[in-house]
Amino acid sequence: MFFQNKARIEWFIAKWADGDKFVQLEGFIPGIIAVTGSFGYCVSHGKDAQPSFLRSISPFQEGPYMIEPPRALDADAVRALAMQHGFDDVRVTSAEPHLAGQDIFNRWLANAKHADMQWLEKDPDRRTTPDAHVPSARSVITFAVSYFRDRPESVSATSGKVALYAAGKDYHKVIDRNLKAFCRDLREAVDGTEARFYVDYGPVLERAFAERAGLGFVGRSANLIHPTFGTYVFIATVITNLELATDSPGEGTCGQCQRCIDVCPTGALKTPYEIDAGLCISYLTIENKGPIPRRLRPLIGEWIFGCDLCQEVCPYNAKAHAGASEAITVTHIAGTELSLSEILGIRDDVEFSERFAGSPVRRAKRHGLLRNAAVVAGNSGDRDLVPALVEALADDHPLVRGHAVWALGALGAADRARDVLRDEHDAFVCSELDGLTTP
Repeated sequence: MFFQNKARIEWFIAKWADGDKFVQLEGFIPGIIAVTGSFGYCVSHGKDAQPSFLRSISPFQEGPYMIEPPRALDADAVRALAMQHGFDDVRVTSAEPHLAGQDIFNRWLANAKHADMQWLEKDPDRRTTPDAHVPSARSVITFAVSYFRDRPESVSATSGKVALYAAGKDYHKVIDRNLKAFCRDLREAVDGTEARFYVDYGPVLERAFAERAGLGFVGRSANLIHPTFGTYVFIATVITNLELATDSPGEGTCGQCQRCIDVCPTGALKTPYEIDAGLCISYLTIENKGPIPRRLRPLIGEWIFGCDLCQEVCPYNAKAHAGASEAITVTHIAGTELSLSEILGIRDDVEFSERFAGSPVRRAKRHGLLRNAAVVAGNSGDRDLVPALVEALADDHPLVRGHAVWALGALGAADRARDVLRDEHDAFVCSELDGLTTP
C-alpha cells in the first residue's frame, strides 16, 4: 500500500508541478504528506478532508491518502472560487487606504447628508483603511451579486411597491453564508491566510473599493454601475493578507444623462453623485424610525418599502438580468408589491415576524411598515382603503395611528379620524389631528 500510494503521489506531483511550486517530497508518514516549496505544505487525510473546491480536481478518487496541490492562489483562482460560491463577479484591488473615498465620505458627513444615522460618524476613517480590519492586509477582494428580477408593469391602487432588492430573502444572510464558505476555502487552500468579510454591515466603504477594483463605476445616482448587471447589484468585500494581482479600476460615464436626478420626486439627488439621505425614499421608509415629514408624504407615492425610481430610468439597466443566486432573485417573501389592507391589518410583532421571516422588510419593523402603508394608502386616492385605515387608528403604536390620521385626511375621511380618536393623548397623534384640514 505504501508503494502504491507513493506512486500516486509521484504521479500527482508530476501532474501539478509548476516551477518551484513542488520542489521535493520531504516526507511520508501515514496520514501526513508534506511537500515543501515556496508555498509551504498541505496536510490531508482521506478524500473527505479536502476543501470542497479542490475535491473535484484531485487525481485521487480512491485510497486512504490524498494530497492537495500546495499552491498559492492567484487572482484567477480566487475569481473561479468565488463563482463556485454564487457570486456573479469578483475583482481585486490593493489594501492601500482609499484616500479619495475618505475625503468624499467625510465631506458627506460634514454636510449632514446622513440624516439621523449617527453610527456612520463613528471612526469614519476606518471605513477606508483595510489594515484597520486585518493588520496584515494586502488585498481587498470585491464581489457583485445581481438582485435583478422582473417587476409587473402596473401596481394595483390598493398595493404598495417594494424595492426589488427586498422581494426575496435577506441578502445579508445569503451572501454572508457564501462569504463564510469562500473564506473557509481560502484558509484551507493557503496556510496562514487571514480574511475578514463584510456585506453592507461593517465599517467599510464597499462601493469605493469596488470601483477601484473594477466592478463598475459610480454614477450620478451614487450607485455603482456594473457593466453587465447595471445598478442592481449587492456589493461585498473580503480583506485578506493574500498578495493578489489587482484589476484595473472601473471605467464608465453617465455622459450628459441625468434621468435619475430628474425622476427623484424628493430631490435626494440634487447634488450629482451624492445622496441626501434625509430626502431619499429608501431612507424615509426603511432607516427612518420616526414620522415621515408631512411635506414629503405625497412624494412617497406608491413605495411602501424602499425605492427603485433612480434605477428604473438608468439606461445601463436596460439589459440588466438576474444573477446566479436563486435565493436572492427567485425566492418570494415580500414580493414586488404588498397589499395595503393586509399590512394595515397586522396588529402585533409576532404576526409581522412570521409574515416576513427571512425578509429584508423586517428592517423597518412592524410599526414602520404600517406607517409606510398608511402613507401609500393616503396617496392612492382609493376610498376602499378607509376601513383598513380606521382599524389602524386602534393600533398600539402612535406612529401608526398618526400616519393613519394623515391618510384618512388625504382620502377625505378626516371626520372618521376625529371621531375615533377624540380621547387621544399622544402628542404626535394629536399634532396630526390638529393638522387635518379636510372635513
